[in-house]
Amino acid sequence: MASKAMAIATVLLRIFTVLLAAGCVVVLILDKATDVDGTKVTFKNVNSYRYVLATAVVAAAYCLLQLPFAIYYACTEKRLIRGDFLPAFDFYGDKVVAFLLATGVGAGFLVTVELKEFLGDLFKEFGADLEDSPFESFFNIGYLAAGLLAGAFLCTAVLSILSSPQRTSTGSRGFFR
Repeated sequence: MASKAMAIATVLLRIFTVLLAAGCVVVLILDKATDVDGTKVTFKNVNSYRYVLATAVVAAAYCLLQLPFAIYYACTEKRLIRGDFLPAFDFYGDKVVAFLLATGVGAGFLVTVELKEFLGDLFKEFGADLEDSPFESFFNIGYLAAGLLAGAFLCTAVLSILSSPQRTSTGSRGFFR
């Protein structure tokens, strides 16, 4: 019963990761601001936002790749590919993607904080307020995208923990054995 519950939890966490990562991609792509002089700013203008987008795409692709295998395992309680390869791939892949997502979350939050603070100070120097500009909503949407990516990271981190017992129960000593 515990194995079936873990398999279902794995499927659900992979689905949540795909949804959260896809949500992050959509939010970042739709994030635009136009200044009073007509200057348009998108995620492409901020290198860290491009990195956030890339990590979200990689995480979504990885989980979409793993989803059929997880669904098959949840339904049959057998591995689609026999042997130790799939548990090892789950184990190492989940760890790599979780750390990749963690770096994306950090980059997204930190660049938003720094740019918002920098532009806020710059606007104050000229007697204006950042809250009255279109850049305020641009950065708030950046926070939203980083928050969605943080949710994807949490799901992947839990997946990483769930894949550990499956890896150790196979009895293998290494990935390239």
